[in-house]
Amino acid sequence: MLAILTITAPIFLLIALGYLLVRVKLVPQAAIGGMGTFVVYLALPALLFKALSSRPVSDVYNSQYLQVFVLGSVLSLLVSVWWAKKVRGVRLERAAFLGLGSALSNNGFIGYALVTQLFGSVAVAAAALSMLVDLIVLIPLTIVLAEWAGNGSGHVRHAIQTAFLKTLCNPLVIAIALGFLASAAQWQPVAPVMQAIDMLASSAAPLSLFVIGGMLVGISISGQRMDLCQMTVFKLVLHPCLVALCVWLLPAFDPVLQLCAVLLAAVPMAGVFPLIAQAYGQQQVCAAALVTATIMSFFTLNLVLWLTDQFGDLSSVLV
Repeated sequence: MLAILTITAPIFLLIALGYLLVRVKLVPQAAIGGMGTFVVYLALPALLFKALSSRPVSDVYNSQYLQVFVLGSVLSLLVSVWWAKKVRGVRLERAAFLGLGSALSNNGFIGYALVTQLFGSVAVAAAALSMLVDLIVLIPLTIVLAEWAGNGSGHVRHAIQTAFLKTLCNPLVIAIALGFLASAAQWQPVAPVMQAIDMLASSAAPLSLFVIGGMLVGISISGQRMDLCQMTVFKLVLHPCLVALCVWLLPAFDPVLQLCAVLLAAVPMAGVFPLIAQAYGQQQVCAAALVTATIMSFFTLNLVLWLTDQFGDLSSVLV
């Protein structure tokens, strides 16, 4: 267990450092937004492009991994929506975002840092594919459900078009697509450009974790306890369990990618989660759930790693 803590502790220490420095006002809260923009638009895209373009296509694209992560994530979202609406009586628009909070992993910040620290550069492909699932499947599905609930079927087509256009313009999607194309063409940028990409990429992991910590300052978790409990438990427990079930039931593939799928499902929800919900008036409960799940994930992620080590010999695939 101590060996596992040495892996996860640096991740949560950087998150705690971000929270502390913003809390004591050594770093202004307003600066966190700029740092987050830098990570999303420059550092993380550079990292994804570098990792994907430098490996053969056969190493960065795995259809079985996509099947597992899509199926497990969509199941988690739909089960959460059903539970909120049918069991708890929550209206569909709110239930849609409770569902998204149960399936939208923080693959870009926490997830990437975790799996690459465990498995090295081979895990970047898993993080990239999981981000595609979030951006192309989960977020558009949630927007369609919310539009259906709020405005009826007439607005669903417009919602799908809007979500599709936003996805195409997302810098992470663009970086992943360019990385795949460069890999297929066996092309690399000229040395000065590649060196600049390397410099940007090296800042992605630590700065992204610092930003997550800073984002948590000032978010209240009071009230709406049932919603918070549902999203936290479903995201940190149900989601990885469903992905693990899909890994077990579907045809076998690379054991490292199997572990990555379960671990990426076990991380808390993405930092953009409250921003997506803001357009539908659901940002407060989503922000509160983000805080709760991020704190609790310190315990649940270590538990998942410990269970993996007990039953799957985690040490045999660590870098």
